[in-house]
Amino acid sequence: MDHFKQHGLRISRNNGLLLAALFITYFLIMRSLGLAHIYYLRAINALFLLLMMRQGISAYRKKITDEKYGTFFDLFKLSMRTAFIGLAIFSVFLAVYLDALDPAFMSEIATMESTSPFLSPVSVVGIVFIEGIGSAFVLSYLLIQAMKKRTVELGSEVSK
Repeated sequence: MDHFKQHGLRISRNNGLLLAALFITYFLIMRSLGLAHIYYLRAINALFLLLMMRQGISAYRKKITDEKYGTFFDLFKLSMRTAFIGLAIFSVFLAVYLDALDPAFMSEIATMESTSPFLSPVSVVGIVFIEGIGSAFVLSYLLIQAMKKRTVELGSEVSK
């Protein structure tokens, strides 16, 4: 059986669910503290995304054998699926929150943004989702490059 199908799907599902829980918890904490409208605090979400993708890559590498370290494409799929699951769940939560649970917050967002007549809970959620997937794309690439296994052994380097 393919290593990715055997381990990667389960790992990305579990990490995606945990990522969604982190996003939702952080959002609710920031909202309760009155800080949810501060744009720069959303950088913490990128940290959550990075940590969960890194955890997924590490878990996947522990599950597969040493000879099969994990191809770039397998690691990229795992990272992006983790991000997609977490962002999709958070987006559904945010849509329900903005539309049914706290429409006053949606009004706050609309007054702060320059495109306010065109904003709706669906458009806000779409923006958040697309922004998150874009961040995941870049962070996933950088993370995989940073976590590369050394291919040159110390003893095999050419000496002077």
